Amino acid sequence: MYVPVYDNSELILKDKIEELHKQWIANIINKDNSDIADELRDLYVPDGFYPYYTKQKKKILFIGKEGLELSGNDYISCLYDAYKNKIVGNKPLNQYRFHTTMLYISYAIEREVYNWSQLPFADEFIDEFGEPDGFSFAFMNLSKFSNESGRWQADEELIDSFIRLSQNDEINFIQKEIELLNPDLIIGMNLGDKMRHLGTFDNFQFFGPKKDVCFQTLTTTYGKYNYIDTWHFAAPNKSPELQIFNPLIGCLLNKGIIQ
Repeated sequence: MYVPVYDNSELILKDKIEELHKQWIANIINKDNSDIADELRDLYVPDGFYPYYTKQKKKILFIGKEGLELSGNDYISCLYDAYKNKIVGNKPLNQYRFHTTMLYISYAIEREVYNWSQLPFADEFIDEFGEPDGFSFAFMNLSKFSNESGRWQADEELIDSFIRLSQNDEINFIQKEIELLNPDLIIGMNLGDKMRHLGTFDNFQFFGPKKDVCFQTLTTTYGKYNYIDTWHFAAPNKSPELQIFNPLIGCLLNKGIIQ
């Protein structure tokens, strides 16, 4: 099994993320859920960042809706091992669009390879992932409850339940995780109306022939961030190259975030 190994300089941040998740699950259980505490703990899938995320030229945070069939696992540890083994679930890495698109974007930005046709296949560069002088990124799901339905479609009711149980008068857990990760760029995967739980948005600007990506400014309780809304990386009938990667890179070049 491949285990993520963090640089010493990242251990404090890793501890802070882990402590946040402990507070988060405790908050959920304390909302009159003590009778199903073990069930909720199993469903809760913590996430965060891969090794050497803080060493990147641009720190990228990807935000999805929920994990699929990950109950009882740590998202980062589980996916790190899957990436390194070049197989996710029962699929070869190169065939898993959701994950390869994240890897291509992160690799392209760190290596300054902005032409899709010049990118190697994911399994050809994955050995560099999460390594010194390699590439890396952060990842968080809006909902930490694993969707165990066996269907790829988002369980909107389960997500709403998680968000409701996460409410706390003293801390906004979702926004606090973003603050701790402190990204230079956030890429959201078509979160729809659930984007409102991240904060408020303004300065909208669309890119791509069909307005495929939208650059905007996210303002949370804790700060302001560059945010790009894209199609979901596994969206049917959407080209990862033409409708995600190309307009995204064009947006970043236009805004001067990359050169």
